Amino acid sequence: MPHEHDYNKQATRNLSFALILNLIFNVIVILGGIFTNSVAILTDAVHDLGDTLAILIAWIMQKISQKKGNEKFTYGYKRFSVLGAVITSTIVICACTVVAYEAIERLFAPEVSSAEGMLIVAILGLIFKGLSVYTLHKGKTFNERSILVHLTGDVIEWMIVLILSIVLFLNNYPLLDPIASILISIWIIYNLAKNLYKSLKVILQGAPDNFDIKKFKKEIREIDGVKGISDLHIWTIDGLSHILTVKIMVSRETDLLTISHIKYHINELAIKYEIYDSTIEFLH
Repeated sequence: MPHEHDYNKQATRNLSFALILNLIFNVIVILGGIFTNSVAILTDAVHDLGDTLAILIAWIMQKISQKKGNEKFTYGYKRFSVLGAVITSTIVICACTVVAYEAIERLFAPEVSSAEGMLIVAILGLIFKGLSVYTLHKGKTFNERSILVHLTGDVIEWMIVLILSIVLFLNNYPLLDPIASILISIWIIYNLAKNLYKSLKVILQGAPDNFDIKKFKKEIREIDGVKGISDLHIWTIDGLSHILTVKIMVSRETDLLTISHIKYHINELAIKYEIYDSTIEFLH
């Protein structure tokens, strides 16, 4: 793939910068949540910690995924990034569930939060997360795009906290903080559950998302000389690198030139569907 090495080097730099920003902000938001007595901010602190872990894993996996295949991992190390996504999503979902439980308890015993402190932390959150999003928004790699989704969600969440702090200035209603915390937790869990499902689907060798297998088979059958498809499997290594194995039925009279023609057109079709590793077998 053209410029792949440059993309990987740039991805490593982008993820490094985002990691530093998030590490600094983690300290700020944890202290902010404690001093403001806000479970909404502590909810975000848990999520931010998960995001930092995700960025760290993505940075490590970005390095590892560039390693070529060997006797232990013949397809290479690309799927390590997917494994990292599964681990990170699971950790953050569990942590958010615990924080949501704490917020539900506060509904029955609400405590006053510091609106001034929440406002300051929310503004800092928008600055730090905004810088991270700006750094990653032009990223080309799977790791950068997946982390960008997390951080974009963070920007939205800190906007909610900012609005909540302004409302608390006008009317310090203590139930607003745990309610916001519960809503943020649900939003985080919902989105991470979707990412977890997609990651597990990759590990379980499911077909790539938005891949029309029926249409793909139809286009293969339309190639001159193809009598049918005996077996076809499509899966993805990391959500980007797709693999195809297929058995093509041809007549006994089919010569080598026709077989070469069929193979060429299947490979061209595979490239159109973003499949870059094809194994084609011919059966009479």
